[in-house]
Amino acid sequence: MTYSPKSGRCMQYREMLFEKGFAEAKQKTGHFFRQATEQTAFVINLEDDEEGCITILYGFASTAYMAGDEEWFANHGSDMDDCQVRNILSVWDDASETNAQTSILNFYEQYKNHAKEEILAVKKERQKEFLAHFARALKPLGFKKKGTKWTRELGNGRALTFDAQKSAFSDQYYFNVTVHEASNLYAIHSYERVVMYGSDIYNWQLMTQDQIENLIQYALKNYIEPKLN
Repeated sequence: MTYSPKSGRCMQYREMLFEKGFAEAKQKTGHFFRQATEQTAFVINLEDDEEGCITILYGFASTAYMAGDEEWFANHGSDMDDCQVRNILSVWDDASETNAQTSILNFYEQYKNHAKEEILAVKKERQKEFLAHFARALKPLGFKKKGTKWTRELGNGRALTFDAQKSAFSDQYYFNVTVHEASNLYAIHSYERVVMYGSDIYNWQLMTQDQIENLIQYALKNYIEPKLN
């Protein structure tokens, strides 16, 4: 990415980060990081638009990147999906800037001394909380959970499974709805991937509570309840 010439605010943030000891990835403009512990860095990525709104991704990432190649991290920093514990916010005026500074500083202070293994444990707990939203919605409908799949018998030897599928290529999720033989998950009668707002993959750590609940209700109304009925 390149900075918009209209975004003076973004350039101010860039200089501020340099003053605070951050480095910018050599091959990724807008990707900043500062070493936190031996194998972790605090990450701040800036992206602006022509309207002057700044999107800020912030979090903690492992610097032992790409099979331990720390030079790779120095060159590229951390992408949105690779930052193990991450948040996102937008800044468009002085009030939102003040709120962003407070949120980012509080987040940094909370996790700055966490070793890599502790950061990964935080991510695991966040993931557990994310999937718990689906469990609370599906359990009252008679679904039984096994791993990240929820299944309910439909009768006539068939079952319906809702699957929270972790992407093999990024730290995101797909959600699949499958009708199959009750005795064989792979004997498929119908299969659909949940698509909302034109997307079928969801960056779960960047979703608000409302966005998660909206996704669940959308999946229930459009993919699950029609098959139950």
